[in-house]
Amino acid sequence: MANRIRYRFSNLFRIRPEDNVPASVAQHFRHNVIINTLDISFFFMADSFWNINTIMPVFAATLTDNPFIIGLMPAIVNAGWFLPQMFIAPRVTHTQKILPLSIRLGAFERLPYLFFAVLALAIPHIGKSTALILLILLMSWRGIASGMSALPWQEVMARVIPLSHRARFFGFSRVFGQGAGILGSILSGLILANLSYPHNYALGFGIAVIFLWLSFACYAQNREPEPEQLNPPPSEPGLPQLKKPAIDFNVFGQVIKKDANFRLYLIARSISFIGNMATAFIAVYAIKAFHLPDEQAAVFTGIILASGVLGYAFWGAIGDHIGPKNIMVLSFICWFAALLVAIFSKSIWLYYLLFALFGLYQSGVGVGDSMLIMELGDESLRPTYLGMGRTLTGSFLLLAPVLAGSLVAQYDYIVMFIVSAFFTAIATLLMARVKDVPRS
Repeated sequence: MANRIRYRFSNLFRIRPEDNVPASVAQHFRHNVIINTLDISFFFMADSFWNINTIMPVFAATLTDNPFIIGLMPAIVNAGWFLPQMFIAPRVTHTQKILPLSIRLGAFERLPYLFFAVLALAIPHIGKSTALILLILLMSWRGIASGMSALPWQEVMARVIPLSHRARFFGFSRVFGQGAGILGSILSGLILANLSYPHNYALGFGIAVIFLWLSFACYAQNREPEPEQLNPPPSEPGLPQLKKPAIDFNVFGQVIKKDANFRLYLIARSISFIGNMATAFIAVYAIKAFHLPDEQAAVFTGIILASGVLGYAFWGAIGDHIGPKNIMVLSFICWFAALLVAIFSKSIWLYYLLFALFGLYQSGVGVGDSMLIMELGDESLRPTYLGMGRTLTGSFLLLAPVLAGSLVAQYDYIVMFIVSAFFTAIATLLMARVKDVPRS
């Protein structure tokens, strides 16, 4: 059995001459695949204890009934992940070895997580209002710190994982990550169900910290290839060279002006974030509508992760053949179908399908968008495209919960789900027109 697994692994990540992979990348490729798969697995395990779409909104709902605040939980983290990246792009572009910078920022990213368990334990002593303010501050730190480390992490992945193998790597590694997350969600559910509030949340958050730092220890073992040339000139005519490590808005403006395909991606992705407005409320709505206990949030997380295992395996298997744009389009369709379930579901058993479809959607975007943004521009401008693609669309992640909260407050959850589905449909049609690198 072990020999069979080794054979399948070897075959899956075999580099052929026609793949045109540089020798410095191929030399450490399998090592980097294993190390980064362990990193992602431990990270997903930790995330299952404070999932921003299930656990954290439900945790926030124990402190407030305000739909705006509850909707901010995933929005703050997601927007924080996207917004800083354009401003760190010049630093990444002009740094010869990215891994040391990525490790330093990765450590900073993990610092706020140390305080979540402390906050949960302090709730009886400081009151819910104060705890809510501190939670928002911690979530903001969590989001911004992750955004600062995100671009260097993506650039390291682009350097150690060749284009010919990216889909299968992102799919393969996240299958293991989702599996670890499922185990974490089971443990999280048991803790939430069997310990009193807020000690149940505190213990879960504390366990998650351990797994989070294990992921960091694995990631630090990456072997980054030596760059062949620092700041090579861009091959695409009309696009400027980046000459100095400063925030040059003229460079950003020229990219937007010259690259119509990139503009189309930015529009489609921005609208898709408006369509994501419902993600913060899918678990909260279910618990309120079907009169469920808080520990049910861990069950929802488990369903998302379980369907994500299938999703990552599927997208990883077909991604290197159909390309990331088509993965994105199919993923958006899954989210649209999930919203239809939310609109028409009358029982919790049917509503479970929403979380399964959401897991397929998340896994598809996780594979597709990670690849697509790396392929939209010239390689020498990749950090610029990555940074702009994240920052210019990330502001819509903050707009979405404001719109969602106002719709819930003025109307109800169903109206909000309908509006979310409308924007998702528009984003799907626009994303279908984006061009990626052709696959044979």
